[in-house]
Amino acid sequence: MDAMKPSNWRFLPDVAYVLAPILVCAAAWELVVRAGGLPSILFPSLTTIFDALIRMFVDGTLLSDVGATFRRLIFSVIVGSAVGTVVGTLMGFFRSWEKMLVAPLNFMLAVPGTALFPLTMLWFGLTEAAILSILMYEVALTVATNTWIGVKSIDLSLIRAGRAFGARGPAMLWRVLIPAALPSIITGYRLGLSRSWRILIVAEMLVSVSAGLGYRLFWARELFQTEVVYAGLFVVGTVGLLVERVLLRTVETLTVQRWGTIRELK
Repeated sequence: MDAMKPSNWRFLPDVAYVLAPILVCAAAWELVVRAGGLPSILFPSLTTIFDALIRMFVDGTLLSDVGATFRRLIFSVIVGSAVGTVVGTLMGFFRSWEKMLVAPLNFMLAVPGTALFPLTMLWFGLTEAAILSILMYEVALTVATNTWIGVKSIDLSLIRAGRAFGARGPAMLWRVLIPAALPSIITGYRLGLSRSWRILIVAEMLVSVSAGLGYRLFWARELFQTEVVYAGLFVVGTVGLLVERVLLRTVETLTVQRWGTIRELK
């Protein structure tokens, strides 16, 4: 009987909110394709797209591509986030660091990561190092900016209260600054992840890698396999959504939402 309690079905409205727009878009696509007389080579039906998706899963290319792309993403996000958090915290707490780094930070923010591809290809060639360097650059800059703003925006009364309770040096950092700035820091992680994800897919189309979602999209386009292109785009969007909702949303729920720093998403 416990399985039938209403509390056990509280997730259903959330699932409905997520699935409703997807189902509407899918139905609209199928209606337009079937009734609009559009060329199937450019606008394949959903059945054709999902047949290609299943075929890629069965022959192992889908898992290989997702694994290769995900590995590059996680490595770059971890390294870039660590560097950006440290730099942003130093800039937000120490005036000397802020004066020294604010001009270089603003300069680098004006240079998009994609504009550096020609330079990284000259340095590293058509290798994974060219991809990883760009991704770490984008993540580090984004996280550093949000962390800097978050730490700098902390209410001075919190810092005074921390000092009154004996917080100095590392204790001030871990007990006051980081918790208070964490909403802004997590926002930086989210933005850095989304930007690096988009750049990664494009980078895999340009650099000579043997597997990856961008690599698969590039060769599907070259071979005019439109259904594989659409299937790949579906996977790109789905994986990006899951990474954001599973990883970052979990961190947010276990920290700032539990602490009451931000309100719960209704």
